[in-house]
Amino acid sequence: MAGIKTAQEKCVCTLSPALQEKAETELNEKPLRRDHDIQALRAMINARPDLNARTDDGFLLRFLRARKFDRDRAFKLLENYYQVRVGTPEIFENFLPSRIRHVLDKGVVAALPGKDREGRKVIIFRPGRWNPGDWPIYDNVRAVILSLELLLEEDETQVSGLIFVQEESGVTMRHAYQVGLSYARTIAKIFQDAFPVRVRGVHLVNESFLVDAIFAIIRPFLKDKLKKRIQLHGSVYETLHELTGTWVLPTELGGDGGPLGEMAKDWTEKLIRFEDRMVEYNKFGMVKL
Repeated sequence: MAGIKTAQEKCVCTLSPALQEKAETELNEKPLRRDHDIQALRAMINARPDLNARTDDGFLLRFLRARKFDRDRAFKLLENYYQVRVGTPEIFENFLPSRIRHVLDKGVVAALPGKDREGRKVIIFRPGRWNPGDWPIYDNVRAVILSLELLLEEDETQVSGLIFVQEESGVTMRHAYQVGLSYARTIAKIFQDAFPVRVRGVHLVNESFLVDAIFAIIRPFLKDKLKKRIQLHGSVYETLHELTGTWVLPTELGGDGGPLGEMAKDWTEKLIRFEDRMVEYNKFGMVKL
């Protein structure tokens, strides 16, 4: 790739006092050391000629936060972030919102506009709205990751993290057949080892017996921490409400946020407007020496 490293824009912290305290308590983020830690991570990148990474403060900060300001672990995460793009072309080739418009228009993936009671963003994933004959399963993953790229532009999401709500109605054996070992290994690696996001929970609703079959394939690749954060709710939305609050959820899940179709449409428009930035971000990556 021939990208040019971005200007080292000074990071302006937008966290509220409460979130600054949370970042310090949970993520070991020390305001007086923040600039030093960012500069140290930048120096590690600059020492690697094969790694043409973004080096702006805001980008580096998300990796430090994701690894609780352990600079070595943050660097490894950043390295994995770029390496996985080379090794997984089925997801990262043509990695632009316009290339997954079909997924968005069907409402398979959407980030909700508000935040839950813990300040976390909520991504709704509805695999039952996907016809496996129309596009490959990796297009759905691409839509999720692009959504995460946009969400992680916010400091609050970097600190508070996010949760996934998988609405499983309409899932059939045709969907289950798409989840093989290669797919399970790939998504586990990306979300656990190659992306600077704090996944605080995965909540399934309206799930059927097929969930057991699907998770039997995926579960061996998940770390214990993430396994413990997977919760099945069935059709009892109240247990989900207790965790998130009702204001952030759509009507279809017993919430007060309005129709999910409108939320999904709004998210599609936001993600499409993110296109130009992703064009620039895609210029960075691993360099063949």
